[in-house]
Amino acid sequence: MKRFASAVLPAFLLAVSVGQIYAFTNFSSEIAGHCGCKPKEAQFAFSLGIFFLGMGAAFFGKIVERNIRLSTIIGTTLFIAGMCTTAAGVANKSLMAVYLGYGLLVGLGTGIIYISPVKTMMMWFPDNKALAAALPIISFGLGSSLSTIVYKGFAIGGEGSVFAMHFKGFYDIFGVKADNGAISPVFYAFAAFYAVPMCIAAFMLKKPKVAVQTFGNDIPALEFKYTQLAKDPFFIQSWLFMFLNISAGLCLIPLAKQMMETEDVGYGAGLVTAILALCGLMNGGGRFLFAWWSDRLARRIDIMLFILSISAGVMCMSFWPPMIGVSLLVINACYGAGFSVIPAILADHYGMTNISKIHGAVLSAWGFAGLAGNQASIWVSEKFGGYTAVVAMLVAAYSLNFLNAAILRARSRRKRG
Repeated sequence: MKRFASAVLPAFLLAVSVGQIYAFTNFSSEIAGHCGCKPKEAQFAFSLGIFFLGMGAAFFGKIVERNIRLSTIIGTTLFIAGMCTTAAGVANKSLMAVYLGYGLLVGLGTGIIYISPVKTMMMWFPDNKALAAALPIISFGLGSSLSTIVYKGFAIGGEGSVFAMHFKGFYDIFGVKADNGAISPVFYAFAAFYAVPMCIAAFMLKKPKVAVQTFGNDIPALEFKYTQLAKDPFFIQSWLFMFLNISAGLCLIPLAKQMMETEDVGYGAGLVTAILALCGLMNGGGRFLFAWWSDRLARRIDIMLFILSISAGVMCMSFWPPMIGVSLLVINACYGAGFSVIPAILADHYGMTNISKIHGAVLSAWGFAGLAGNQASIWVSEKFGGYTAVVAMLVAAYSLNFLNAAILRARSRRKRG
């Protein structure tokens, strides 16, 4: 029960709250309509948010290591302040204020909160580190669904059904339209909605009263330096694994709907909607399944090779257009899996003493991939002919990353001696 109250519940509350960042697509059109800008200009707030998420995770790891409560309070404060700044920016038709609020503040807050529960969970569950680290990461993926429900509402049963229920979301409560400015108070409402569980969780989250577990090639706390880490081949290749896997996922995921609607693929509207809905479940399911699997492998790092070989294989099959739906589901699972397995792989190699700093530094790859992935897919699609060109690029990316992971595995074996 103590593990649930001090780790599991607060980790879930924090992660499912900041996972809201992945729901920005719900609001981008309304923001663009009210601010009088192009949709892609409003959408850039999301790209900035992902970039600063990575930077927040990378450079606030020291605070997470030193004081878990302080880090969650800082992350929560930045997140809530970012929501309020975004609301004020929309109200004043200031796109720069939206970039500051959602891009910088929400992004930094999300990055700090993202890494805060991970080490704590691994310390409470030392025999299942990957699965423990995956719980807040899975919850983060569910945050988009929660935000969508809170915004759009929720309905059960059709009109006239005995069990029909309908819960209004902020969209209906505030009467949001494309250009009436009602999207502004929605962000104030989100700030209030998320402040309660995040503040409660910040004071519940605690580390166990045991000595920090040290194993692998542990770097003593007093000797840890980012400059030292940046020269370490294992760290560099772990960073590259995350960068390539995230970039590849972000190349495919934003184009999913357009790909399935091309003449070559020819999916109907109902099938497209069903696959897009399942993609979210596959993302969360992949985080759980691969983390569980890695805890049962003799060498946890082997999971990287499984993730990348599966990804490369399904992308090769996608040269036959009707397979794109299967590929989207599998790639979403493998995309999420990379996030859930990397903390325990790093802990196996470096030990637990500095794992929040090291994990955060690796997640800087997420920030750069957030800027690179979307742009790469759009550029390749326009330059080289659409669907098949993007597939070819992804096959090359996954193959290159498989080679990188194989070298990383060999280096890990030599370290073990």
